[in-house]
Amino acid sequence: MPTLNDGVLYGLGILVLDFLAWRFMDRKTEPMRLALRALMFGLSSLVLFSKGMNPLRAAPWPDEPLRHLLAQVLEVVWWLQGARLVTILLDRAVLPETWHKERLFQDVFGALVFLAAAVGAIAFVLELPVRGLLATSGALAVVLGLAIQSTLNDVFSGVVLNATEPFRIGDWITIGEVEGKVVESNWRATSLLNGQGNIVVIPNSVAARTNIVNANQPSHTHGISVMLPIKPSVRPATVLQALVNAAASSENVLTDPKPLVSVRRATNDAIEYEIVCYVDSLSKKVEVRNELFDLAHRHLLSRGVVLHPLSVADPTLAGSDEQQRLLRNVLIFQALDDHEIGELAPQLTRHEFDADETIYDGADVSGHELHILARGVAKVSVPKDGSAVELRRLAPGDSIGQSGILAGVRSTVTVSALTRVVVLRLDKAALTPILTRHPEVAHEMCRLLSEHHEDEKLLLATPAETDGNAGGLFQWIRDGVRRLHDLAL
Repeated sequence: MPTLNDGVLYGLGILVLDFLAWRFMDRKTEPMRLALRALMFGLSSLVLFSKGMNPLRAAPWPDEPLRHLLAQVLEVVWWLQGARLVTILLDRAVLPETWHKERLFQDVFGALVFLAAAVGAIAFVLELPVRGLLATSGALAVVLGLAIQSTLNDVFSGVVLNATEPFRIGDWITIGEVEGKVVESNWRATSLLNGQGNIVVIPNSVAARTNIVNANQPSHTHGISVMLPIKPSVRPATVLQALVNAAASSENVLTDPKPLVSVRRATNDAIEYEIVCYVDSLSKKVEVRNELFDLAHRHLLSRGVVLHPLSVADPTLAGSDEQQRLLRNVLIFQALDDHEIGELAPQLTRHEFDADETIYDGADVSGHELHILARGVAKVSVPKDGSAVELRRLAPGDSIGQSGILAGVRSTVTVSALTRVVVLRLDKAALTPILTRHPEVAHEMCRLLSEHHEDEKLLLATPAETDGNAGGLFQWIRDGVRRLHDLAL
């Protein structure tokens, strides 16, 4: 039996301590774990070399089978410990930081180091003929290579993908017809998290043979494409101008690169138009694409182009219908019925403005009118530090002055035209008869405006003495309605 003096039990004890410490230490303390592994390897080397168990030659006790076997085990494990330590150190010192999340090069690099350690242990500790072993392993490698040809194809394709880096972990990419976020890239395949929340595993050989589109590159511009089929009878110039205005109506669309609107193709049934524009963040693409569809619908409708199935007859849009439609888009007029909307529509006045002209100036205008944008694009801005800060864009159907026509509250914002615009105005005198006949309508309008004061903050200037809660704001608006329209609420 081995004695304590021959170092075998010391070596076994060090291996047990190394395993327990490495297994149960917190993985968050990675530097501490690495330092412990290096310490254990140093202690193991000290014990082996000082007790005659040199890992560079066979164990010295062939006449004592158990002692000789344990010594050989310790020497072979020493080679494997060294391989593991070298792999970790070179991984930290040689491989780039971006490769640490991608296991391919780490796995291949570690396999080569462990293969070299295994050959060294076989040659020095077990004293087996390496040449014969290599010859046998070469023939075996040919057989295995033929058997796992597809897997090897994935491995070498993975080497190419990791070397050229067409994408990184976390990028949103399209491989062939599959689109998703890269969550893993290993020696065999690339895993994507698609829009439905499912993991799609794509073999590296397939990814290497197809087109790869990386939506994260370049990082500051991300393209959006919106396609719209319009009936051929509508003049293309009308549609193109409406779509240009739709792109200009979104403050999230970049002006550089400039949005591009074009005719893609014409068929017997439709003409396809495309808006191509850019945003500065990948997370905005879905939101802005949805917004562009809505803005395109509004701008086309303002020019009399109704989006509908091409197989359905074109509906006619009369001027009175358009006025009533615009009135129904106003928040406070949701409290009115069709008859009352029809009563207000004839009292709308039409006004046109060229680009850069002021449509509404809360500081200069003394009247209390509601302004509804019927066509074009406008911007809302407020003065700050001697300059104007843009708050939002207005598209057809948007309005400003709801608090003014209802409660006499003037807003400090300025509205100016970005393109040639058409504005419909409604004076507060047109609303007074309806509120006088139906006080409950006035009450409902006050409720709507108070409940949506956060969304309507551009239209409502709440005084400093208002406590900010729903009840205080509601009462303050109702007092303004009573004074402006001379009502008894």
